[in-house]
Amino acid sequence: MKQLILYLLLFCSCAVMAQEQKYILLDSITSNYTVKKYTLSTLPYKVDYEIEIYNVFSKNYGKDLDSDFIVLFSVLPDLESKNSWQEIPFDMLQKKYMPAKKLFDRIYRRTYEMDSKKDDNTTLSLVKKVKNKYFVAKNCRINEFFCTNIPSEMSVATGRYIIDTNQATMPVSVLRSLYKKRYPNEVFPLDDKHWIVPKYLEHIYLENVEEKEGDTIYYFYLYATYFVESFDKFAYIKDRGIVAASYYEFFFPIGCKTPISGDWIKLRTPYKKELFWAEELKKEWAEKEKAWKKEREREEKEFNRL
Repeated sequence: MKQLILYLLLFCSCAVMAQEQKYILLDSITSNYTVKKYTLSTLPYKVDYEIEIYNVFSKNYGKDLDSDFIVLFSVLPDLESKNSWQEIPFDMLQKKYMPAKKLFDRIYRRTYEMDSKKDDNTTLSLVKKVKNKYFVAKNCRINEFFCTNIPSEMSVATGRYIIDTNQATMPVSVLRSLYKKRYPNEVFPLDDKHWIVPKYLEHIYLENVEEKEGDTIYYFYLYATYFVESFDKFAYIKDRGIVAASYYEFFFPIGCKTPISGDWIKLRTPYKKELFWAEELKKEWAEKEKAWKKEREREEKEFNRL
């Protein structure tokens, strides 16, 4: 298989495409769906900012109806102005407003209907209301997922949007070895982000499963063209949603120049690509571990008294 380095696509990924802009209100989403918000710290990149992520669960999520959808909003920081939100005129919001009831239409069509390209040209931005003013997220990324646990004997083509927690684990090192056996003269795409992954090979691989303080954490990585999605590695917990992700592409974009003002100049490339974890879960797990240690100490004291 011959891979092509498509610089034109890299250029287009940084350019503003002709897409229809729509806005959706955070209040409307929280009024109609279960939403789990987490904050992620960017300290691994030597800048102190927060990434806000909102896991929006479909109404039938968790009801065993093959309708477990999640729409993830990622509000990424503006390292230049240090403000992730900017005021938007109400009339603009009113003209391009999208009702919350339509939020899952696109991912549902993508999963179940033949005409899945409809509405693909819509860019959606998150808007929050503060008192009597409205603010739109400056850097809003949206990922849509269908979550399933198909029997491992059935092969599922996950593309870039299906989270299959029941698939066999596939570490990156194993996939690299398999790829090199099949294409010995080609560069493994995950080792060179300039290389394009053909659509028929796109997949969300399960890398590892870990138990932590009562939670089962599923670690995934995306085998797809690098600049297409918001992140290429993430962690998922059932009923909690996406709880960690790497936004490396946003901070260190391929083929694009990053700004040289504000805190952009303070960015430092990490030794390895790290996951940004939900601060809320880190705190919860730390408290559970502390309580567990305290209980063990109490049991040891009781035992020593005997």
